[in-house]
Amino acid sequence: MTRFTSLGVVALSLMLVGAGCTVTTDSGAGVSADLIDGGWTPGATAQAGIPSDPVSGSINGESVDIASVVIEDWGDDYEWSFSNQAPAETCGFLSGDDAVNFRSVELMEGTFLKTADADVEFDDAHAYYVYQKPEGGPHSVNTAWTAKIVVTEVQDQVSQDDFGNDIGQAMGYVELAFEDGQTEIAGSFTADICQK
Repeated sequence: MTRFTSLGVVALSLMLVGAGCTVTTDSGAGVSADLIDGGWTPGATAQAGIPSDPVSGSINGESVDIASVVIEDWGDDYEWSFSNQAPAETCGFLSGDDAVNFRSVELMEGTFLKTADADVEFDDAHAYYVYQKPEGGPHSVNTAWTAKIVVTEVQDQVSQDDFGNDIGQAMGYVELAFEDGQTEIAGSFTADICQK
C-alpha cells in the first residue's frame, strides 16, 4: 500500500546503515533529527510524509475508519487504542470493537519509530490488533510490526469525566502496520488521555 512509503524508506535506510543506528530525517523545520529506532526521539515532530487525513486503514483486511483514539495513563505505561468505536466515557470500557493497540512506557512530544528489524523489549513497547470473529468474540493478533507515531502536542488535564478522572489530549500522526499484511493504519489523530 503506498501510504507507508515514508516508513519503508526509513526501514530501508536503517537496513543499509545497520541495526541499532539512527536515521536522519527532515524535521519539517529545516532541522535534521536523528530518530531512534525502537524508541522515542524527543522534539522530533515532523509529519514526515504521514497522511493529514484522519487515521484510517484496515483491520484484519477490512477497511476501517478510526472513530476514537484513547490513551490510558497507568502511571508506568501508556496504553493506546485506535478503535472503530467510541467509548461512552473516555475512561470507560469498550467491547465489541476492532482496534489497533500500542503500548509504551513513555509519551512525549516527539517521534516513536520502530522498523521491522528493530529489537524492542516487550515491556518497553509492543503493538497488536483485535477484531471481532464472524461467529462472535474477539480475536487478538500479535505479530511483527512497524510504527511511526509523531506526537506534536500533549496537554494535561483538559477536562474531567463524570467519575473525576482527568482527561488530557495528544495530537499527531501515526503509521502502524503488521507483518501479516492484514492490518495497517495511517493518518492524523487527536487522542483523549485518560489520566488515572
